[in-house]
Amino acid sequence: MIPHLNGRAEALSTFGWTGRDAEWLALVCLHSGVFLRKQYLAFVGARHRWPAGDFVQRCGRAAVEEPWNGAGLRLCHIAARPLYRALGAEDVRHRRAASPAVVLRRLLSLDYVLDHLDQPWLPTEQEKVAALADAGVPETVLPRRVYRGAVGSQRRYFAHKLPLALDDGRATFVYVQAEDVTPSAVRTWGDEHAGLWAALRKSGRAVDVVVAGRDPVRLADARRVLDGWTGGGAGSGAAAKAAAEIAAIRKAVATLDTSALEAWGGLNGAVARCAALESAAVQPRPPAARITAGRTWRSRRVPE
Repeated sequence: MIPHLNGRAEALSTFGWTGRDAEWLALVCLHSGVFLRKQYLAFVGARHRWPAGDFVQRCGRAAVEEPWNGAGLRLCHIAARPLYRALGAEDVRHRRAASPAVVLRRLLSLDYVLDHLDQPWLPTEQEKVAALADAGVPETVLPRRVYRGAVGSQRRYFAHKLPLALDDGRATFVYVQAEDVTPSAVRTWGDEHAGLWAALRKSGRAVDVVVAGRDPVRLADARRVLDGWTGGGAGSGAAAKAAAEIAAIRKAVATLDTSALEAWGGLNGAVARCAALESAAVQPRPPAARITAGRTWRSRRVPE
């Protein structure tokens, strides 16, 4: 049994779905609305392809399948409203058609959750808001967007609909980096969550951030952003080198080690270099760490 489903998969028995297939449908509806056949095969532990085709056939009109990404892959979209209603997620937009970029983000979200089923995921907006309120997080720091329509405006939280897990000791946020996402977009997302992360850390919880994607170059760029958020970026390494050089200069000056002082052009050069390093060290420091830990994760089931 998958813990974070909280038994919701059993609600699908009304439609004839039980066991692992019911759990799979619940996972897809709650986390993405779409899946690839190889994701289903990984979930059920099948070694051959035919179980995926059989599953899709049994879905009948509840699913729509079509070629995806020009790589011989099949994308299946679960769009039947009754399934979402039974899961208590009728308002989740996963059942609606989406752009290729959004579909890719949904696939990558599902893929990460699929590899981390033991975590306490909060699939819906309502669950995220309620769990964070129980954790003592003020609603004012939650990331939100206001959508305006003909009948008025509506405030929605966590508009990106990305995976979030929370327990008494840790919060895990997953940001999905599709091909239209730049390091600037990752930083913007981080700015939107900065207040929430601060509140969670104040409550005594660790805050972990994962950037999930499929492009190793983009993930490397995201890694540098994460390093900055943890306080482990290039700046901290430079500070350590400067401190070591200052110590070496002071030792050479104190002992009048002329051979060592030659590395800085003699005594006067060493003194000037030491003064410059010490001056730079008292400049304003970068912002304090936002998160406890950050890492990247590359999907192997959603090909480039």
